[in-house]
Amino acid sequence: MKFDLHMHSCFSKDGEFTPKQLIEIAKEKEMKVIALCDHDSVLGVTEIIEEGKKEDIFVIPSIECTTLFNDYECHLLGYNIDINHPYFQNLREHINEVVGGIFHKRFMKMTQKYHLEFDEEEIVKEAGEGNPWFTFCYKLFSDPRYENIEDFKEYRKGGKRCDPAPVNFYWDNCQAGSDLHVRVEYPSFKDSVQMIHEAGGLAVLAHPFKNFYQREDFLQEALEAGIDGIEVYSNYHNKEHIEYYKEFAIKNNLMITCGSDFHGKTKPSIQMGSYGLNENGDPIRLLGDGVTDETDEIENVPESIKDYERYNYKKYGRNIFI
Repeated sequence: MKFDLHMHSCFSKDGEFTPKQLIEIAKEKEMKVIALCDHDSVLGVTEIIEEGKKEDIFVIPSIECTTLFNDYECHLLGYNIDINHPYFQNLREHINEVVGGIFHKRFMKMTQKYHLEFDEEEIVKEAGEGNPWFTFCYKLFSDPRYENIEDFKEYRKGGKRCDPAPVNFYWDNCQAGSDLHVRVEYPSFKDSVQMIHEAGGLAVLAHPFKNFYQREDFLQEALEAGIDGIEVYSNYHNKEHIEYYKEFAIKNNLMITCGSDFHGKTKPSIQMGSYGLNENGDPIRLLGDGVTDETDEIENVPESIKDYERYNYKKYGRNIFI
């Protein structure tokens, strides 16, 4: 069975496709289970669930919350949440208020540090309803005037971190401790975990990548905050990341999930259903306590996420994908 537990629609500012188009892509790729995890928004969930039913694709109602964890921007996935919970109904508007003016601050820091010459108003206008950071970075890393700036070389065409350059540059160079960092008062990580639980959901640490790698103290804090799992298999993780997070999840009886973080044109190399697990995207159940991985197919897909939990626990034990 093929599945993908992390993708975005046009209701994320950096997403390309409508919920209906996502289902069409999922059908082409023979997906049976997917989760729409738009940034701080549940606006597309009802539509994608209804479109999924038409094609016999089970959709988990989900969200990707932007949170603050020890001054770091940290993403948190909420699976099987009640999308009508007031907190999640209002979250998009709240985040929009919080991030107002942030691009200007980042733009000014970049301009001052690297002596750039761009028109901020033109970039914002060109971005329209999209994220101006992406527009800015695409222009910056393709501009021959700045091709010799050492900090940009890996993000220019052909560089090791060029795809997707805006995302990679942000995570590599704009986090807490960097002179390019701009603090944003996102909801706290711990509070966000609690809200996901209050809405009946499961809280999963999204693509922890470098921020949590070999940081047992950070992972322990996330564990104490109440996370239910870690997105171990992700396009942002290399083999070392995967093994490290898998080992921590098994040791602490956490779920292990897999997600592509498919967005469309803003992350062109990322394809739905691909997340570093294996070539065809078959599920893997990580059982812990010395039990080996299994990749056999599931028959008779359960009707709900709670049935998934009971079905998998009964058949495989713990440390399973959602």
